Amino acid sequence: MFGEKRKLMTMQCCVCKKVVALRVDPADLKRHRKHGVYVQHAFVDRKGRPYLTPAERELFVSGCCDECWDLLCPSDPLAYN
Repeated sequence: MFGEKRKLMTMQCCVCKKVVALRVDPADLKRHRKHGVYVQHAFVDRKGRPYLTPAERELFVSGCCDECWDLLCPSDPLAYN
């Protein structure tokens, strides 16, 4: 818990099928998957700071890697025209 015993795991992007490797504490993963704790609260250190990047957390939420997320949801509002 609190990112102290991180183990290597992989996740696959649901769009491009790229495999992303990340280190996650199994207890934090269980809190998120089995107990429904939101990713921004599940993967934090003892001081409450997230130890996963926003892109790594997005993998848990949407299943998309950072590159696919940028293509699907561009930050430029003019890209939607």
